[in-house]
Amino acid sequence: MYTMFPLMTIAFVVYAALTVLGIEGAAAGATVPWHEAEIVSLPLYSKDNWAVTGGDIFLFASMGLLFVELIRSTKTGQASITNHLLSFMLFILVLLAFILAPNFGNSTFFLFMLMCLLDPMAGFVVTTVTARRDFTTTDDKKVIVGH
Repeated sequence: MYTMFPLMTIAFVVYAALTVLGIEGAAAGATVPWHEAEIVSLPLYSKDNWAVTGGDIFLFASMGLLFVELIRSTKTGQASITNHLLSFMLFILVLLAFILAPNFGNSTFFLFMLMCLLDPMAGFVVTTVTARRDFTTTDDKKVIVGH
């Protein structure tokens, strides 16, 4: 049951909840959406500061979920195929949100949308290659038995 559930749905629900609820943060003294808000500033050896935003953390967590999805796609069977189909339906939903919903048209959500596209595409490819490897055929040569 749980193997059919696309994990990227969790990330989409989190993004949608934070965006629809209007969660905001601060960046350079101004109020900005949560995905642009600076969470932490990390000093680097080069004397630069790396400003980590809410969107960066969201994308990092989403990549972790995508990694788990790609590992799960190596399995063959009905649950795996159903997972790929549900993942593709999630991509369509995310694409529609990106195009039509207010506050979803930004670079963070666009990169998330690309991850949602990569999930079913890579899943179908990995499942197909795995199934081809597991599928063996016999040689069609006829054996003539002597008298």
